[in-house]
Amino acid sequence: MIPKRRDEAVNQYTIRSGRIGRICLVVIIAAALLLSAVDPSAAKTEKVEKPTVYAGGAVVYCENTGETIFSQNAKRQYDPYSITKLMTALLAVQHLPLDKTVTVSEKAAAQGESTMDLVKGEKVTVEQLLYGALLLSGNDAAYALGEAVSGNMTDFVRLMNKTARNIGCRSTHFENATGIQSAGHYTTAADFMQITRVALSNSTIRKVAGTRVYRMDATNKSKARTMKTHVPLVNTENSGVYAGKTGLWQTDDCTLAVGYEKNGLQLFIVLLKDTEAERTNDLKKLIQYAENSVQGIQVVKAGKETGKVRIRHGAVTRLQTYTAERGYAYLPKEGSESLISTKTVMKSNVQAPVKAGQVVGYYNIYVGEDVVNKVPLVVRESVEEGWFPSYIGISNRASMIIGAVLLGIIAFLIWAACMRARARRRRRELHRRRVMRMAEEELRREQERNRRDWNI
Repeated sequence: MIPKRRDEAVNQYTIRSGRIGRICLVVIIAAALLLSAVDPSAAKTEKVEKPTVYAGGAVVYCENTGETIFSQNAKRQYDPYSITKLMTALLAVQHLPLDKTVTVSEKAAAQGESTMDLVKGEKVTVEQLLYGALLLSGNDAAYALGEAVSGNMTDFVRLMNKTARNIGCRSTHFENATGIQSAGHYTTAADFMQITRVALSNSTIRKVAGTRVYRMDATNKSKARTMKTHVPLVNTENSGVYAGKTGLWQTDDCTLAVGYEKNGLQLFIVLLKDTEAERTNDLKKLIQYAENSVQGIQVVKAGKETGKVRIRHGAVTRLQTYTAERGYAYLPKEGSESLISTKTVMKSNVQAPVKAGQVVGYYNIYVGEDVVNKVPLVVRESVEEGWFPSYIGISNRASMIIGAVLLGIIAFLIWAACMRARARRRRRELHRRRVMRMAEEELRREQERNRRDWNI
């Protein structure tokens, strides 16, 4: 009976073990399926699929790698409309000082459609006209800039076309400085990407075309003006879109040219023949596509200690700095990681008070000799203004230590002086006593001699 029971127990154990094994197998398979469903690599593969955009022509160019990341009808000719003003602005900053005063002509003031409401005889500066052309898309401002550069519109348009050819735009032709629709006024997405690269590489145009709000002082003919950007995502924090220009003829015929820079990734994006409703969505799709398509190398993590920055006039004169975000480098095609180098650059004019999170320098990432990314360096502590010694680089704590040491030294010197004075007093007293003893002894001897002499 015992062997039989033992066999039954073994059989039951085997059955239970088999059930447990099958359950474990089911759990493992389910876990594997769940993990595969959220596998980051699978998600990334889906994200890098070429997006569908409504634009007729589109180009995304990566400045880091020198490659076109996305192209759709890139060589087909379309109307550029008001993104034409990027070329107008480029020629203006190349030929005119920003503070030059321009007197608005009758022809410039007569320009219709989108304007900044210039008046004949109004005196404005080149800089003000740039804001009017790029923020308000003022046709009058663009016309006035063209006249200021070349004296007349015919010569200016000739200069526009010559410049386009010089930067490699073979399928572009301009007939005006404004972008107003004309049969002989056309470009391609590939060509205008080159124009955008050159224009936004100019620091003045980049600043003007990336301004959110500009307030212009009153002129001899007009009250003060306030101008706001129309470029999608420029007003959105951390979007990466730093500057650009829009164009519109009808709601179903729009254009866009922008520059993008984030985490070291530098892009130029051009959309032609898009719709007003989808233009911003197309831009977002292309940015996401580029971010997931270009291979980035993480050079530095967020929160990395990067040395100390000097705080002028601070209660603390040196603070530890940290990288505010991750830093990436994007290599050219077939580029080696050995080309990547870094350098910490602290600001030299950081002055108290300083707030936690304040940017006090940059962690520069290089590919070869070119800076491809600047990661902000921040401090994690706030610093108030220091005492007077902070003006010569001594912190409050050091001042207290130095003060305590000085007080100790002074106390010691006073004690030593007191001890020396006491010792001198003791020596004088001893000397006085010796002198008195000697005098008394001499007196005693004199008296003794006198007594001897008297007795004789």
